[in-house]
Amino acid sequence: MEDNYNELNPEQMEEVAGGAGQKYIVYVVQKGDNLSKIANRYHVTVAQLVKWNKIPDPNLILVGQKLKIYV
Repeated sequence: MEDNYNELNPEQMEEVAGGAGQKYIVYVVQKGDNLSKIANRYHVTVAQLVKWNKIPDPNLILVGQKLKIYV
């Protein structure tokens, strides 16, 4: 099953319903981002980002990649 996310930039993130009633935002990776910067910005851990998004290589994220960040 493929997720259908809107194209969002950091200023246009929206909250959407997640599994088990949890809320998450969809963050679109920007040039210069890495998981540590994103994790710090949203007060989560890199390990959480990796788990939530099933990221195989935490050192490799791509501009335009969409990440779920549970809030």
